[in-house]
Amino acid sequence: MSKTIISPNPLTADAIERAAHADRDAQPLTEADLKRMKRTRQAKIIRRALELTQEEFAARYHIPLGTLRDWEQGRAEPDQPTLAYLTLIARDPEHVNRTLNMREIFVVRHDDGWAVKRPDAERSSAVTATRPRLSNSLAKAKRHSSRAEPARRVPACGS
Repeated sequence: MSKTIISPNPLTADAIERAAHADRDAQPLTEADLKRMKRTRQAKIIRRALELTQEEFAARYHIPLGTLRDWEQGRAEPDQPTLAYLTLIARDPEHVNRTLNMREIFVVRHDDGWAVKRPDAERSSAVTATRPRLSNSLAKAKRHSSRAEPARRVPACGS
């Protein structure tokens, strides 16, 4: 047997609104209050959620430290591509970190374009093919050369 507590007179939405406005300690914000308040920057929110210092965040994600500080202090705003980059960091920070801080990658040229091979990846996902847009003259020249070039070791960015 469960006990259910039933309120003698449940409050309507209007009654709740009136009670909230009557409370002097919990008044709604005015337009002047909202203008006076400062908005926390996206980069700062992401950095704090990852529990990183500015120096650690800047080094891990290859962002100049001065730029990061400017964003966080409101002296500058990130442009649209940078906002997209910050969104990627927010959604999957470890994947972005692994991708940016690889020790080496292999770049292979073949008939379909270029491929990037990561030595630490599993065999099924080790090669990512990319297909560049070619001008007509380059596309014709490419059709005439069908041999593949050997793989080259290329240091990853930032190492």
